[in-house]
Amino acid sequence: MDSAGHFQAHGSGAKTPRDLDTMDFEKYARSVIALNPSMPMVEELFSRAAPLIAGISTLDCVKRIYLHNPECVTVFAKHDPTGFNEPVPEGFVAMLPLTADGYQALFDGRLETNAPDVGYICRQSEKPAAIYIWAIYTPPRLSGGVSLIMERLSSRKYRDAPIFCKAASQEAEDFFLTLGFSKGSTQFGHYKPEVLHYHRRVSNFTHRATEVVKAPRPIYDSFDPAAASGNSIGIKAVHTVDELQKVFAIRAVSYIGEQRIPYDEDVDGNDLSGTHLIGYVGLEPAGCVRIRYFSDFVKIERLAVLPKFRRTRLSFKLIEAAIGFCRAKGYTRFYGQAEDAVVPLWRHFGFQPRNGDPLSYMTDRSYREGDLFIEPAPDALTPNSGGYVLIRREGEWGREGVFELKN
Repeated sequence: MDSAGHFQAHGSGAKTPRDLDTMDFEKYARSVIALNPSMPMVEELFSRAAPLIAGISTLDCVKRIYLHNPECVTVFAKHDPTGFNEPVPEGFVAMLPLTADGYQALFDGRLETNAPDVGYICRQSEKPAAIYIWAIYTPPRLSGGVSLIMERLSSRKYRDAPIFCKAASQEAEDFFLTLGFSKGSTQFGHYKPEVLHYHRRVSNFTHRATEVVKAPRPIYDSFDPAAASGNSIGIKAVHTVDELQKVFAIRAVSYIGEQRIPYDEDVDGNDLSGTHLIGYVGLEPAGCVRIRYFSDFVKIERLAVLPKFRRTRLSFKLIEAAIGFCRAKGYTRFYGQAEDAVVPLWRHFGFQPRNGDPLSYMTDRSYREGDLFIEPAPDALTPNSGGYVLIRREGEWGREGVFELKN
């Protein structure tokens, strides 16, 4: 929870090697109780922890995360065997249950762990793709409360999620290593030596069998109709005429209707020679982007989001998905044209506007050219990726295709 998003344990003191998933809470937490805190409890414990944890996040940030998902904070208190006294919270564990995009953002650098964007954090009703331990503040006599946290994390909602953290000190790192964490982790092609990774050991009954945790599907293949709900965002490649008609409808609203761009400028004859990604909010088609391919670069264009969804992160995610989609194909150079108002959005991803006068076409609007150069994806498709992989549907290269499912 400090400025680098590191873990900070105050007085943890654990030395005996233990495994988180097999910790016996009946043994280690006999004198501890875990509580879902009230906001005053969060404020009180934060005020105690702030002088002891260098660079701790602001109280406003902690409150914002807590209000987004109250399960992010659990407090510990000493058990009163008489049952006559109210529990007095003395420590807490703060965690970030990450969405699939948040999981990836932790490793590609988009997630600022000292002040995380709640868009990367699951709500209470959502199943996380990964868990990031944000902070622990607890006196040694209550450190057994960690086993109560793990009991919660063994539920169906959490048990598949790998656990990550960072250590702010050597003492904190030693503490995590005794709990079964390993130092350094590679996810989504990014190696983070400072990240500590706990590989879950779960089974439905015994917590003894190791279960392989599957990485979430890439953002350009993230739309799952069975799981879509509310304001969830999912993106996929267009595969059918029906999906292409949805893309045309979205663009008709955004370009022809709102911007009064002539039909012939929007429907320019290139829609059948490129790839379209369509974005959904819940189950509703909400945005799109087009990709066209050249010898050693791609052009990302025709980004459109329906007006009622422009307060979501869909435009951001569509650009991210388009870049990830092309990197998976092996491209490292990107070209685009953008109006001045949206240049900052493209700059966020590393696009650099070219010098010189802007371009103009059939309207009075002007566009800035820009370029992006990125590192190749470590797992980009090649002729040696496998026969079955190369005949799978576009964007679904990580999933078995129809020919494999029939065999």
